[in-house]
Amino acid sequence: METLRNALQGWKTYIVGLIAILSVLATFADGRCDIGTVIQTIATSILAMTLRAGVQKAQDKTEENGN
Repeated sequence: METLRNALQGWKTYIVGLIAILSVLATFADGRCDIGTVIQTIATSILAMTLRAGVQKAQDKTEENGN
């Protein structure tokens, strides 16, 4: 279990975001949700992935500076 956790470190947010986008697109294609829900879900997923990237970049910069 620890090996899987280490392998996914840094990728979990992106995987969950991608799954959310694919799920909402499938739900929309099936006719079970409207375009507003699709747009909101995609925007939220992209924002979460962008936030994750920003946090990682800041963390890397802090570690690089030795703080």
